[in-house]
Order: sequence, then structure tokens, then C-alpha cells
Amino acid sequence: MIVTVTLNASIDKAYYLDSTVVDGTVHRVSVVDNSAGGKGLNASRAITTLKYPVCATGFVGGNNGRYLVELAQKDGINSDFINTEQETRSCINILEPSGQSTEFLEPGQPVTSEELLAFKAKLVQLTNNAEVVTFNGSIPKGISTTDYKELIKDTMASGVPCILDASGALLTACIDALPTMIKPNTDEIGQLLGREVATEDEVIAAAQELHDRGIKIVVVSLGAKGALMVSDEGTFKAMPPKIEVINPVGAGDTLVGSFAVALAQDKSTPECLTFALSCATASCLSAGTGRFDQEVAKEIHRRVVIEKIAD
Repeated sequence: MIVTVTLNASIDKAYYLDSTVVDGTVHRVSVVDNSAGGKGLNASRAITTLKYPVCATGFVGGNNGRYLVELAQKDGINSDFINTEQETRSCINILEPSGQSTEFLEPGQPVTSEELLAFKAKLVQLTNNAEVVTFNGSIPKGISTTDYKELIKDTMASGVPCILDASGALLTACIDALPTMIKPNTDEIGQLLGREVATEDEVIAAAQELHDRGIKIVVVSLGAKGALMVSDEGTFKAMPPKIEVINPVGAGDTLVGSFAVALAQDKSTPECLTFALSCATASCLSAGTGRFDQEVAKEIHRRVVIEKIAD
């Protein structure tokens, strides 16, 4: 079983418009798509698509929290959340006919110290049956970067591999916990190391530096150009075939979820990367976040090119 941790879950609302947004006017939404949101829930959706056991955990509260669990169940996602006094947030994505999207992300409501303690106990319980634990996304008020780092350290100390998918100050603060894997993009890995990272050689050097610090797998996402990875098995670059993208939102979360599945299945790290990249690319061909067609992913898998750059 894979456990996904989403401390700042949300109801994700996609508003599809038939016209371009004009400031200060009324707009009628043609289609509304609600989903259990947050990076960990997106990763869970990918894991479920791959028919691998998953349990999503974190915090939910109020009517929105109950609705989020219902939405997760509809997607086949098993969950075991800690209930909070505060209402779960909502995040809105407005999609125009041109393909342009504008997002409004609510902050997470405060979590109490008692709720955090309850979650720590819950995570220990779930970790006992976990093959991989993923820590995904941002944190709500009431939880510090130190708290988050301690959650990762404690989980790693139990011997369960951990994947960290976060950004900004949260990612920087948690590097010292030495998670098994991180997945920054080029901007994020530059922020981590306090320098500009632009060229492929600079990306490789940055990933190798983090690997040398003790992070076993460093995957740097390159968008449409694929991904670079440094692991104990070497330095690799994987490139997907060109596609006509329908919806790129959540592709990185799909990569994390499918990479976790491959790790749980004891695949080599190059195999993990190829498998995860094919699933993430397939998700760009689906309108739904974190959803993809397995047959399409298998066809893309045959067309992914991976090369070993260094030992």
C-alpha cells in the first residue's frame, strides 16, 4: 500500500467558460468539475488508476471535508483523514476557451496542536502497512516547516521510503530530513541551492549535489522536455514523445504517484522514471486532473527515450 499525505487538501473547482473573461462583468459558467484536491489527492488518483492500493491521509474539516471524502470515494480512493474544527478550503480554476487558466487558491485554515498530534499518531499507524509514503504540497496554518520536516524524518526512521513533492521554503526546510526522493523543477532546484540553474549541465550538477547530500533519487522535471534523474544507479535523461497537450495540470502529481507505484514494485530507478514519465505524459491527454488511460500510457512507454548520461 502507498500512503499519500496531503495536509492542505481542498475542494478543487474547475470553472469552464464559453467566453473570454472580461474584468468587471458577470460570467456564466458552462461546466463545473469538482474534485478532491491537493497534490496528494492527485497522486492518489493516479495510483488508483494503476489499480494499486492507496490510502490518502491529512486533514479535512466541516461540510467541505465530508464532500472531499465523498469525491475521493467516487474516484476509488481510500482515505483516512483527521477531522478538524475548521472548514476545508476550496481552490478555483477558471478555464477560458483559449486554454488560458486563472487559479484562486484559498489558504488552509488553522490546525490545532491537538489535531497535529492526532495526525502524527495516524501516520505512524498507516506507515506500519506502507511500502512508500508521499508527502505532497503545502501546509496549512498551525503547522510549521519544522513540524513537516519531523514527520518526514520520523517516517524515514521507520524504514519506509518517502517521496517529497513540495516547493519554496517548505522544500528547502525539509531537505535535511533526507527523503528518499524529491521532484523539483529547474527553478526550485536553483532556489534550493541558492544559484541560477538554467542549462542541462547546471541541472545535472545541481541534482548530483543533492544526491551527494544523501537524497537517493533526485528527479528534475523539465516539462515537455521530460526529466533528469540522479540516483545510485547513475544519471539519466528521459524524454517523452511529442503530444498535443489537452490538460497539463497535475502531470507532476501523476509522475509522483506512478513513481511511488514503481518503487513499491521494486523496479530499478531508470524503469521507475520511464514508467512514471509515460503515465504523466498520458495524463496530459486527459481533461481530468490525475486521470489517464493506461493503454495510452503503455503506448507512450514504448516511445519514451531514456539515456544514461553518467555513472
